Amino acid sequence: MIRKLFIIVLFLAGSVCLFAQEAPPTKEELNKDGANSTEDEMTELIENAEITEEIIGEEKENPIDENQIDEEPAKTPDAEDTLIKKIDPGVVEIKHEQAIGSGFIISSDGYIMTNGHVVASVLYDYEEDDPKATAKKITVTLFDNTRYQAKVIGHSLDPDVALIKIEPREPLTTVKLGNSDNVKSGQKVYAYGSPGGMKRTLTAGIVSNTERTDLPTFTKVIQTDASINPGNSGGPLLNEEAEVIGINTYGGRTGIGFTIPINFVLVLKEHYLKYGYFKRADFPFFINSEIYDEMAQVLGVSEGILIDYVVPDSPAAKAGLMTGDIMVELNGSHVSAKDKAQMRDFTWKLSTMEIGSTVKLKVLRGKKGAYSEHLITGKLLEDEPAVEYAYQFGELKELRYDDLGLGVKRMTTATSLLYRIPTLKGVRVVRVNGIADKAGIATGDIITHVGEQPIEGLDDFRAELEKFLVKTQKYILITLQRGNDTVKTALKPNYELSDKKIVLISPEGKSEYAELINRFLITNGCTIINFKPGDKKSEKLEFDAVFLINGAGVENLWSDKAVLEIIKLAVDRKKIIGAVGGASIAILYADNSLADKKITTDETFSKQIMEKTKKYTGKPVEQDGLLVTTTAFEKKIVRYFLNEFRNAIKGNE
Repeated sequence: MIRKLFIIVLFLAGSVCLFAQEAPPTKEELNKDGANSTEDEMTELIENAEITEEIIGEEKENPIDENQIDEEPAKTPDAEDTLIKKIDPGVVEIKHEQAIGSGFIISSDGYIMTNGHVVASVLYDYEEDDPKATAKKITVTLFDNTRYQAKVIGHSLDPDVALIKIEPREPLTTVKLGNSDNVKSGQKVYAYGSPGGMKRTLTAGIVSNTERTDLPTFTKVIQTDASINPGNSGGPLLNEEAEVIGINTYGGRTGIGFTIPINFVLVLKEHYLKYGYFKRADFPFFINSEIYDEMAQVLGVSEGILIDYVVPDSPAAKAGLMTGDIMVELNGSHVSAKDKAQMRDFTWKLSTMEIGSTVKLKVLRGKKGAYSEHLITGKLLEDEPAVEYAYQFGELKELRYDDLGLGVKRMTTATSLLYRIPTLKGVRVVRVNGIADKAGIATGDIITHVGEQPIEGLDDFRAELEKFLVKTQKYILITLQRGNDTVKTALKPNYELSDKKIVLISPEGKSEYAELINRFLITNGCTIINFKPGDKKSEKLEFDAVFLINGAGVENLWSDKAVLEIIKLAVDRKKIIGAVGGASIAILYADNSLADKKITTDETFSKQIMEKTKKYTGKPVEQDGLLVTTTAFEKKIVRYFLNEFRNAIKGNE
């Protein structure tokens, strides 16, 4: 929770300020013309700063001949040429469906550091309901043009750091890591990476500031005038000894760039390896006001950290911490924040302590000239997921019911404070259209009851709502908290497939899209007949469509006798068959006559399906007669496929 202090306290102080940074680009701006093109006004300090990944347009070809660049490197002075030779083998280019970035190798067995935004999906609208989702197909290109597929070990958008892993065929050359605590203003530095897809690009500059805090980021950043452009994201900032002192993250058209210090990066690396994410510690209080000299005189103290707000009923409050306390020691060590850089250092220190460990705070309490000392002892908790606010995407996953036009998120303490919500119970409405809009529900509303049942959180909401959907309830009573008002309304689902029976075939293992598919079917009022490999079903079974889901063990569907019989029945009765990813191959094993139909599948199984048919298309969604199949590459594609599946059923009446 402490990590939100730079945002939440704006509300607590009753004022709003403009951060000295260009707004990170919106999804629309990122997708426009395949390039990052934000034009927001900036403060004098960092006008036109931007995230520096290169966005790839769907039809835009890269005009750069990489082979030509490799063969004709730019001429550089001897010292810089030596630096390139040292660093080049350890720097990589990173690509996925929509972006180009850079990264650097930190271990010979294939661990690579880069930016979180280089691998995150939320920036490109892939998984818009899950800010923590990552790109599906990440390709890493080494200095010798060898390519590998990478998986994300862990990532964060704030701090903007990711750890990815490839499986090299032989040991890799790593970069040499420096110590960012030793970086000084005025020293010469170099940025290295692939701006615009141009590999082996080196730019030189100096460090302008080592403790820049004007950006709304969790850590201090290094400011440099070394040119950092789209595509440099995730690449290294180097000192003259070719040591990496940070990850290049933000750049701009005015010659100002920003780098996350390597010492912060290495802490995050350890979190990713151990937990898979940045596991932040929390003692629920907020700080915002540094005790600079004038404030110290007003307070009558020499230094310390002012506690601006303590969350009521939290462990911090129960331990005795109070708003207005002045912290002077943490676990016996002196603490102070005379400026914002020191404040962020303190926040980082506390957030990266071990969760569950004991903290002892010495605080001063009372009036000027009459302070008394108090010792506060408590245990650190794990911080709640960050809430989206201003230009931050946050970490809260959205629960979407597309056919109701409704999306909700869980409540957190930060949500309550930021949006002035007087309760932590219920769920917050973040998406409204269609049916929900007609019911008068608005974004920002808190759903407190479904039917007559009070809602504690996201799980309660899902269970109660789906209980009514399964029953195809005509009206679903919803109670909302809107500011100080209580509003009652009702959802009226369409249940477009209310008279349809769907045989739902799923593998034994976990299915990535099972929840999404289940929500779609029950929201449309289907009667679901669940079926798994090995189930025994009579030929007398009546149904209107068969739906096969992808997942772990999907290959078992291809040979399961009962599954193949159900598919054959659907073909004989001229019923719709829908299949997700690798499950579509079972269709061809069930009936050879379907080999003449156009069909698609997960790229992983493309070889198997091409052995069965020449009509494999590889398109995201394919429909041929009564067959509707999808690669299920991403959630956005699955949603489109589900709409096509529904239309096919309705058109087959």
